Amino acid sequence: MHFQSLIPLALFFLLPVLVGGCSGEQRAHFAKDKIEEYKQNPTKENKQEAQAALAELDASIHRLEAQVSRESGETKRSDQQRLNELKKQRSKLNTDFTKAEAETLLNNLKNFFQNPPLLENKKDNKNP
Repeated sequence: MHFQSLIPLALFFLLPVLVGGCSGEQRAHFAKDKIEEYKQNPTKENKQEAQAALAELDASIHRLEAQVSRESGETKRSDQQRLNELKKQRSKLNTDFTKAEAETLLNNLKNFFQNPPLLENKKDNKNP
């Protein structure tokens, strides 16, 4: 059996374990990287990866909100500050992603009008 063929399967099963331990700050950093990749290379796949990274960050924020609601004292104050900072980062990332989407759309429109698709020039038989 080829071990190379087992690598994707192993990653599939290990990824949730590896990603599950990420902090909200790590997820924010990962989302920032994915948005940057989308800006540099605005493919459908990169867009989906950026959206997925933002969704994971949202999930981390929701988990932290639930945790903060159960805490008290200094721990609650500390985690509330972390939560507020994550929310600020998420808001900035959303703005960056929205700008990247708008820039991609504008570039696509610009390219379309500068290089329109070739239209077949059909001559009318009445007007040669």
